[in-house]
Amino acid sequence: MIDRGFRQAGWKVVRCVLLVALAHLLAVSTWPRPCRADDSQGEQFARIIVEQAAVRAGPGIGFRRVYLAERGEVFPVLSRATQGYWFRIELPDSTQGWVAGDAVHPHELTSEEARGERWLPWLFAPPPLAVGRGEIAITAGVLGGGGMFAVRPAVLLDPAFGIELNALAAVSSAGRLWMATVGPVVNLLPRSPIVPFATIQGGVTSSRPNADSFLLESGTIASLNAGFGLRVGFHYRITLRLEARSHVFFEPDHIGSQEEFSAGLTVVF
Repeated sequence: MIDRGFRQAGWKVVRCVLLVALAHLLAVSTWPRPCRADDSQGEQFARIIVEQAAVRAGPGIGFRRVYLAERGEVFPVLSRATQGYWFRIELPDSTQGWVAGDAVHPHELTSEEARGERWLPWLFAPPPLAVGRGEIAITAGVLGGGGMFAVRPAVLLDPAFGIELNALAAVSSAGRLWMATVGPVVNLLPRSPIVPFATIQGGVTSSRPNADSFLLESGTIASLNAGFGLRVGFHYRITLRLEARSHVFFEPDHIGSQEEFSAGLTVVF
């Protein structure tokens, strides 16, 4: 009964996460667009003219960085600071920030010209990995034949590389597992709305098998897991995380393995 309930709870969380993403998709697609100039008329935009420009939470270098803009990126200009040469701009994820005037070239473009070749810009936006220093992912799904729940915090040393801790609990027909592993995570295309990632981790697993199960013996053993996944970024910094992992358990006279498929939400800060 515990196994069945835990497995059903895992699937419910996965369905909930996917429903949230679907609801966000439908909401964004039906939101009214801001009333600006007609698309055929020119609007005020700022094009980055330096190699990189920090976009900050306020009009000054003392405010925290919320985005790192690359040369050639174009942003809608919402207003100009009353003091100092700063522009308030709209970022790709619909949040706002301030950029120094000497880092941009203000000019007029139509909305179509400004969007360029971005794919479905009204729906997808890059996760904030470029300015993130850490990440916390909460995922749920299935491990082997049972349900699992995991909390996965990470330290981002670079947008493309970090160190992740995996704390996982699972219940299956074989018994209960508690897992703690750590290892690197590599983010491919960190500035893309869809970010593939891969990880390999090692650590320990504590097992409490059922009386009729021979998958793992009771106690603590070494374990290894490796997998890949996708971060899917939406507006307002909502990021969906989908992943699959293979877990290997090392006993003195036996090596066992189980597959994980999970989904959840992640926050980059």
